[in-house]
Amino acid sequence: MQRIWEQNWPKQDPMVPPLPAEPIFELIRKQAKIRPDKTAILFYGHETTFRELDDATDRLATALVNMGLRKGDRIGLYFENCPQFVIGFYGILKMGGIVVNVSPMYKPDELEYELKDAGVDTIIMEDFFWPVLEPIKDRCGLKNVLVTSFADYLPEKPAIPLHASMSTEKKTIPGTIDFKGLIEMTPPNPPKVEIDLKNDVALLQYTAGTTGSPKGAMLTHGNMAVHNLAVRHYYEYTENDVHLIILPLFHITGLDIAMNPALAVGSTLILFARFDLLPILDTIQKYKVTGWVTITPINVAVCNLPIIGNYNLKSLRFVLSGGAPVPLEIHKRWKELTGTHIVEGYGLSECTGGIVGNNCQKFSPGTIGSPVYWHDVKIVHPATPDKEAGIGEDGELWIKGPCVMKGYWNAPEQTKNTITSDGYLMTGDMVTVDKDGWFRIVGRAKEMIKVSGFSVFLAEIDAFLYQHPAIAEAAAIGVPHPYRGEEPKAYVVLKPDFKGKVTEKEIIDWCKDKMAAYKVPAAVAFTDSLPKSGAGKVLRRLLVEQEKK
Repeated sequence: MQRIWEQNWPKQDPMVPPLPAEPIFELIRKQAKIRPDKTAILFYGHETTFRELDDATDRLATALVNMGLRKGDRIGLYFENCPQFVIGFYGILKMGGIVVNVSPMYKPDELEYELKDAGVDTIIMEDFFWPVLEPIKDRCGLKNVLVTSFADYLPEKPAIPLHASMSTEKKTIPGTIDFKGLIEMTPPNPPKVEIDLKNDVALLQYTAGTTGSPKGAMLTHGNMAVHNLAVRHYYEYTENDVHLIILPLFHITGLDIAMNPALAVGSTLILFARFDLLPILDTIQKYKVTGWVTITPINVAVCNLPIIGNYNLKSLRFVLSGGAPVPLEIHKRWKELTGTHIVEGYGLSECTGGIVGNNCQKFSPGTIGSPVYWHDVKIVHPATPDKEAGIGEDGELWIKGPCVMKGYWNAPEQTKNTITSDGYLMTGDMVTVDKDGWFRIVGRAKEMIKVSGFSVFLAEIDAFLYQHPAIAEAAAIGVPHPYRGEEPKAYVVLKPDFKGKVTEKEIIDWCKDKMAAYKVPAAVAFTDSLPKSGAGKVLRRLLVEQEKK
């Protein structure tokens, strides 16, 4: 029996190519042959062609093997967005290594945990983060530290203004290896590595750790190859596209929705190391950017910018957004500004990135779309896993298909508790599907609170608060209540023009007209910002911890 959402995305489509038979690094080699002199990466004016990218990654792969590294060794990448990340990523894959993405936001203890957990003894990094690594370096058992600076890949006169916090000074750190010097002195002679797409791990992508310690999702070469092809086909990426990348490449969204599929088809990437709204908007105009992967806070910032009318954003052909629901008011405003829609999708590290989505041809604003090709999903009642939810009913999203991870690194029990015996990944995200087959996120199973016995999804309260004309950002949490069990509390960031002019009572009274009484925040706290992960997701757990103090 066909499920309702399969009317949107049929499993068998004659336009969908067969599943890939080669790892993604081979696509870089092919692009270097097809369009060697085309710019693959533009970094504040510094251009790296596809030929140069292929050559540099070959040289790095050779150098790593010369250092004694072999297939299956875990190698850390510790970077903000820059060409060195891209070179490091493909260079590691070419010699059969496993990339371990390291968050630039880590503090020393977090960094030490991940490096030890993954068994990393070689790391390639940005010199800016040396003060974080240095105190824990010896405890981690690191043998090789390759260091590079922004200055290695910046032009003498940047064509795009640098963020004020970016250093253009190249540092020399005793006891480390100069990344660029190593590449330049190593002749390209990469090993011929046999890759088992199904079983060989390409990437350890550590989760954000919203519950317990971070876990390394084992993504195979096959996971990444299938996902790469799905994104390219789904969103119709072409060699003529110019992609603006501001989302971090160390996160699965920036890596596998933006970087990998864009380079695979021969597009040009414009990398920003740090978020800087006005130069970003200038860049869209100047370079006629066609593709942009964003998140809701960026969408909101663009739409709320008082001088946004001064910018021409009409070159944008598609804007993809994930991480959190986009308010319908922002959808409407974005279409007015750019002439194109925000296309929402959903994904997670354990599924190699986006796995449910709208696309540029078929979409429904306010939804996350429908499951992508080659994948099956179920909406499961949490209390009765053997029963699927019906149309309009809430349930946990389960996903099965070739993009589902192999499991968690060194964590068999957590893997068993996350992937069912018949291969379904239990996402922990609560969804509902309408009669037309469109999915909506209604919250996380662990972001649901009980108020006087009623289930309240915090994401739903957030969505209502975003409709308030004075609110720029909002996040609700549950706080203990002696009678009701829990009650909602909202943390709110006001738009600049409304600061000091709107009271807590006014917002609560407004909420009473918008939602059921048990959903109305009992309290509103005004704050200048909300805590976010490197991927831009609001970290409710930090708000909960703050509340307990």
